[in-house]
Order: sequence, then C-alpha cells, then structure tokens
Amino acid sequence: MFSLTDFDVLDLPSKSYDAIVVGSGAAGLFCAIVLKELGLNPCVLTKSSATESSTNLAQGGIAVALPKEDSPEIHFNDTLKAGAGLVNPKMARILTEEGVKRVIDLIRWGAEFEKTPEGLLKFTKEAAHSVPRIVYYRDKTGEEVERTLLNRYRGELLEGARVKELLIKEGRCYGVLAEFNGELTAFYAPVTVIATGGAAGLYLKNTNPPTSTGDGISAALRWGALLSDLEFVQFHPTAFCDGEECFLISEAVRGEGAVLIDRHGRRFMGDYHHLWELAPRDVVTRAIESQKELTGGEVFLDFRPIEKRGIDIYERFPTITKKLLEKGIDPKKEPVPITPVAHYYIGGVSVDTFGRSSITGLFAVGEASCTGVHGANRLASNSLLECIVFGNRAAYGVYRDFMYLSRDFAEIRVKAEAFPVRSSSTFGLSEVKKIMWGKVGIVRNAEKLTAAIEKLSEIALSNSPWEVRSAATLGLAVAVSAMRREESRGGHFRSDFPYEREEFRKHSRFSLADLERLL
Repeated sequence: MFSLTDFDVLDLPSKSYDAIVVGSGAAGLFCAIVLKELGLNPCVLTKSSATESSTNLAQGGIAVALPKEDSPEIHFNDTLKAGAGLVNPKMARILTEEGVKRVIDLIRWGAEFEKTPEGLLKFTKEAAHSVPRIVYYRDKTGEEVERTLLNRYRGELLEGARVKELLIKEGRCYGVLAEFNGELTAFYAPVTVIATGGAAGLYLKNTNPPTSTGDGISAALRWGALLSDLEFVQFHPTAFCDGEECFLISEAVRGEGAVLIDRHGRRFMGDYHHLWELAPRDVVTRAIESQKELTGGEVFLDFRPIEKRGIDIYERFPTITKKLLEKGIDPKKEPVPITPVAHYYIGGVSVDTFGRSSITGLFAVGEASCTGVHGANRLASNSLLECIVFGNRAAYGVYRDFMYLSRDFAEIRVKAEAFPVRSSSTFGLSEVKKIMWGKVGIVRNAEKLTAAIEKLSEIALSNSPWEVRSAATLGLAVAVSAMRREESRGGHFRSDFPYEREEFRKHSRFSLADLERLL
C-alpha cells in the first residue's frame, strides 16, 4: 500500500462527523448544503481559505437548457459532439436534464445572473454550443456561485485544513488525516467526499489556484481507488501570461465576437475549423500553436469587434479588462497577446451516478471525479454544471450509504505505511510542473513521455516534501496513461499518433496495481 506518511494515527487528536467533504468549491459546497438539509452533520475541510477554489475563478458561466429555443436533448447532443466519442451517455443525460433544476436552485438560493430589462435571464454562447445557453454574471460567474453557496451552507467549515491522507482500512474509508491548527488531526466519518478540484495546477502555465495540484486524486490512487481518463487535460486556448503568471481570458469573450489574429493581423481560425473561433477548445488550442509556429510570432485576441456590436467590454468583462489594463494593455485599442495554458482536468476518480468511488465510504465530485460527462474534451461551461448536478446527487448517495456504514470509530486503528524512499535527493514542486508542461503538455510523443515517466518516478521516490511527491505520483499516472493511448483524441494529442483510432474509443483506467508496477 502506498502512503506518504509514516506515523500511526492512533494517538492523534480526532474529530468525528456524519460526513466529511474535502473542498469548498461548487461541488463540495452543494453536496454539503444538501447533506445538512437532509439532517446529517457534515464538515467541510478546505486547504486554504473557503474562497480559494477553481469555482471562484470561473469566468464564463453555466451551460443550461433554459432558453426557449433550447432543450436538454439539444444540450445533450452538443455535449456528445464535443467529447470526441468518449462521453458517457447516461451521465450526460443526467447532467443536461437535472442541470435545469440545479441552476434554478442556485437562483432560488440567491444567485444573481445577468438579466434583460424585462427581468428575463440573459444567455451567451461559447464554443461548440448550438444555441446561446450560458447563464452568467459579468465575467465572474464562479465568484457569484461561490458567494451564493457559502451564504447557503449552515454547517461547519474549517479553513486551512491540509489533508495528508485518507484513513483506509480493509478497503473502506473512515475519514481523513489533516494538518489543522499546526497539528495532525484525524477527522473520522462514515462517509468522505473528495471535492478537492482538479490537477491542471501540476502544469507550469495554468489558470488554476495554487491549491489545484490533484491532492485528493493522488491520495485516492495511493489507497486503491480506480481512476479514469487521466491523459485528458484541457488546455484553454486564451490566457494572458506574464512570465509564469497566467490569467484566463474567458471563452465568452470569443462568444461575444472577439477574433483570433496572427502577428500579421490575419484572422486565421477558418483555416482550421468551420466554426472559426468557436471550434472545440482542443482544436483552437492546437490551431494557435500551429499558427505561432507557422508565422514565427505571437497570436492575439482582438476584442474590438465586440465594441463594434455596441457592447462595452469594460462593462461586460470588468475583471478581465481590469487585469489587462494593469498589465499596460487596453483591449479597446489593441489586440491582446494570448497563449494556451492548462485549464481543466477531465480525468479523476472513477465514480458512479451518485459519486461513489471503488472504495466503500469514499465519494468524489466535481473536477476531482471522472463521471464521463466530458469525454475526451469538455464542452465549454459544463464544468460548473457538473459540480452542482453531481454534488447534489452525491449528497443523496452519501445519505443512503450513511444508514448502513459503521460509525464506531473507537475500533478503528489505521496505521499508515511509509511510502518507499529510495533516494536522498530532494525536488521542488516547480520541477514537477516544468516536466508536465514540457513533456506531458499540449503536444506529446513517446520520447517526451518516456523522459517524463523516468523523472517523475525519481521524484515520487525521493526525499522531497509530501506535496511534491504526491504531485509527482499523479503526474506519473497522467504520463503513463498518455503513453498508453496511442492516438490523438480531444485534449490528448500525440504527434507520433496524430489521428483517432477506433480501438482506443474507450475510457482508460489507472489503478494502484499500475502504480505499484512502476514504483
């Protein structure tokens, strides 16, 4: 068994709850709200502050079949098309049908989305959507969702609780081990929900908060949970980077009319896809990289066509334009240099329709999970929808399992076994990020992936800090999964296998047994 700790939890301080939710983003909070309303006593643990999450940074909006010309069926079909042949139809049906109710729940709980002068919801359009169906609040929808959910939640929430390990015995989860208030504490519960977000933060250039390094996914792997589709990482085509510091420029900007131009001022996306700037994200990302190589210069996002439509970009995108102005760029007057960066992690802990993992008592929701709704390439703005739909469903799954799982923690004696250290070398998290960006990034091949696997294996077995070894372990699993998929599909592109192959039209799996063979 793999673990990054070498201490016994028997004599540590402890707390007990009905359920523990690790993560305070949309998925975790929605789940915790419903658990509280169902009469359970949950506790939300969050690594940093409650608002430091990918949810809080989300700009564009939530895709939902609420417009008159839309329907869950149309939304379902768009989701399938974007997913490059790997979307789980059952999960996608749940997403698009139940999504209508969950977004209305947010409105009922006080979420303020943009409205017309008549008081009707406004909708915008993003890539690969047939109709405008994105509800939004300016360019900070996630911040509004986070505010709404934090205001709604009435249970306990502990900030600064850095989860180190799951407490697992004989294939069942009994809670987590966390560093809290300067000491290690065992948090016991019959049911635990991983809502720790994704792993795009493993990449040198990314749009995620510093906390998104896949801790929850890595811990689940080390203790035997089955993971799925780890090779699929979605790189967002448009981010502004100042060195390694990057911030997202929402796809909604292109949805409102902004265009991509190369160093010669030429609009080029029509050379790559008939939907131009609103092609699927993986297509736009690779088109930008190709155009940069072809012209030998930068690619730019031109906001000025939005102004020609009579839309004030300062008012429509206040967060984005403010950040650009702080960097000395006025998007009303000049094109903005952009580059693709790691943005969203499609793979994660494999779960059923109620969020259950392969470990009894352990659930996963949101970006930490893999429901299969995104396939190989997520449809824009389906991520927040997945969080609230499956966060809600996981709460009912937790409630059901809570009824029959033991709550006698006095008999739990979990000793964490030491993760093997085979080298006295030490590494930093930045070294993991550089490997992932350079070798397991937008364009992959066997040579790059082999080098990544060798180096990440070394880091995982080194005497580096816990966070570094945890990140390297998950990075290793991503690299191996990418090596195994000898094709290009969605967010996974292999220059040595540049086309889809029918034999790979299936979900990948990665398990503890796979990890043990590597280390």
